Amino acid sequence: MINNKKSNILLLFLIISITLAGCTSNKSPKELTLVKQEQLILGTFGSISAYSNSEKEGNEAISKAYDRIKEIENLMSTSIEGSDVYNMNKKAGVEAIAVNPSTMEVLLEGLEYSSITKEAFNIGLGSLIELWGIGKDSQKVPTSEEIADAKKHIDLNKLELSKENNTAFIKDHKMLVDLGGIAKGYAVDESIRILRENGIKSGVVNLGGDVYALGTKTDGSEWRIGINNPEIGSSNSIARISISDKSVVTSGDYERYFIENGVRYHHIIDPKTGIPANNGLVSVTIVSDKSIDGDVLSTASFILGLDEGLKLIESRPGVEGLLITKDRQVYVSSGLKDAVEILDNNFKIAN
Repeated sequence: MINNKKSNILLLFLIISITLAGCTSNKSPKELTLVKQEQLILGTFGSISAYSNSEKEGNEAISKAYDRIKEIENLMSTSIEGSDVYNMNKKAGVEAIAVNPSTMEVLLEGLEYSSITKEAFNIGLGSLIELWGIGKDSQKVPTSEEIADAKKHIDLNKLELSKENNTAFIKDHKMLVDLGGIAKGYAVDESIRILRENGIKSGVVNLGGDVYALGTKTDGSEWRIGINNPEIGSSNSIARISISDKSVVTSGDYERYFIENGVRYHHIIDPKTGIPANNGLVSVTIVSDKSIDGDVLSTASFILGLDEGLKLIESRPGVEGLLITKDRQVYVSSGLKDAVEILDNNFKIAN
C-alpha cells in the first residue's frame, strides 16, 4: 500500500511546532513554561502542547488529557477486545449490552448527525469498511455483489439505544458499528476540557491532524494552522488559517488509500454507493467550536460534494469550511474568507 498520511501529519506537527516556538510573552519564564508531550495513540501521532505556570503542572495536565484519550480509545475502538464497540458488534443480533455513558454520548451524536447530513455520515458503516479493508492486509476492491450485500447492513434504524439504561443493541447480526469518523474528534474535545480544568489557557492538541487551538498565543495573537497540500507526494501547506479556541479538522482522499490495477481507492466510503466518494473534491477542512463537529462534517461534506457540502457547512452555527477540488480551486464558507491566507499560488480561491 502507498500511504502519504504520516508525512502530512508530520508536516502539520512541524508547522504547529514552529508556531509555538515563535510565541512571545511579557511574562517571565518562571511564570510561563511551554510543555509538550507526543504519543502514539488512537492509531496515529498525538501531540499536546501547553503553556503552564511550571513544567510539573503542565506535564500533569497533559498526562491527564492523554489518560482520558486512552480511556476513550479503550471504550470505542472496533479492534480492542472488550471495548464497548467491540462488544456491541460481537453481540449484534443477539442482545443489548451495557455501555459507558461516554460511548452512549458519541453513539447518540452519531445518530443525530446521520439525520443532519442526509445519511452521508453513518456510524453503522462497519460492514463496508471491513469489506474494503483499506489500510489492512485484507484491502481489496470488492465485487459489486459484495458491496450490494454489505449495503443491506448499514441501516441505523437497526441500532437501538437506551439513554436511560445506557444500553445499545444492534438488531441486525451482520451490522457493524464503527466510530472511527467521530471518536477522535470527541477525544480532542475531551482533552481540551481536561486541560482547561487543570488551569491551561493556551496550547494546541493535535491527534493525527484533528487540531484544537486553545486560547491564543502568549502574545495575544491567534494560532496559525496550515492546510496540507492534498496532492499525492506533496508536503507543503497550501493555505493557513488564523484561529483561537477553535478546532481544525481535514478529511481528504490522500490520507489513506491503496492502488489496484492503476486505480487509487481512498478510505472515505459513500454510504449510498458503497464505494469511495468521487465527486471532484480532494480535501475538506472544517473550522468549528468542537472537534467532534469537525470530524463528522469534514467527512460528510466530502461525501456530499462541493455544492451540498458547502450548503451543509453554511447551515451549521459556528461552523466554517474550506473545500479543495481536483483542479486546485479553493472554496471557502462565508465566515472564513477573511481568515484564510493562500500560501501556494497553484491554488486559487474560487468564490
